[in-house]
Amino acid sequence: MYQVDISPDAKTVLNYYVELCLRDNGEDCALRLLDSYDQGISYLEETPEIGCARLAYIPRKYRVLNFWPHLWLVFQIYTKESTVKIEYIIDDRQNYGAFNKKESCKAEFSACGGCCVPVAHV
Repeated sequence: MYQVDISPDAKTVLNYYVELCLRDNGEDCALRLLDSYDQGISYLEETPEIGCARLAYIPRKYRVLNFWPHLWLVFQIYTKESTVKIEYIIDDRQNYGAFNKKESCKAEFSACGGCCVPVAHV
C-alpha cells in the first residue's frame, strides 16, 4: 500500500474547485467532487500505476489520473518510499501547455495559479 501526499499547490487548486462547485452548483456537487477525489486517492494507494503514463505537455516524470470531468491529478510514484506525490491538479480545458515552463519555475507557479486555475475566475 502506498502513502499519498498532496502538495500545497494541488490542495489550493482542489479547494478552489470545491468552492466553485459549492457556489455554482450547491453542496451536493461539492461533496461529489470530494468523494471523487477521495476515490482517486484510494486508487493511488492501492495501484499507483492506474494513472495514464502520458498526457500532452506533461513531462514524462509524471503520471496523470482523471478524477472529475476535466480535472486531473498530476503525480509521481516513489517506489522505494512507497509514496505517491500529487504535485498538481490541472483543468484540461485550460492551456496547460505552459505546464513545462511553470514546472521548471515552481516558485512562480503557486504565486500566479498557472495553468491550474481557470483564468476567468482568477
